[in-house]
Amino acid sequence: MAKTQTSKPAMRIKFKSYDLRMLDATVAKVMAVLIKSWAKIKWPIMLPKRRKMYTVLKAPFVYKDAREQFERITYSRMIDIEKLGEKTIEYLNNVQIPVGVMVDLPR
Repeated sequence: MAKTQTSKPAMRIKFKSYDLRMLDATVAKVMAVLIKSWAKIKWPIMLPKRRKMYTVLKAPFVYKDAREQFERITYSRMIDIEKLGEKTIEYLNNVQIPVGVMVDLPR
């Protein structure tokens, strides 16, 4: 049997944020820029969300049963760019990314 070869993407962009609406708006903005630059892309891949739970005692000394719980959810998206367009990098440098969104470009 012949093995199918999977090509490695030319660029992979990962986005992380605590705010889902801000993350989706940023990914949509970047996707519009990529489509404008004629880059061959895979649509945004939704990565699993990460939940971090924190438990804090309400009382400083006794009453261990009185606790309060907090959670922090991190949402993630990923875009694979299979083929770069002529001005893709130039257009990506001009995109305004909000403060609450982290962008990771692994090399």
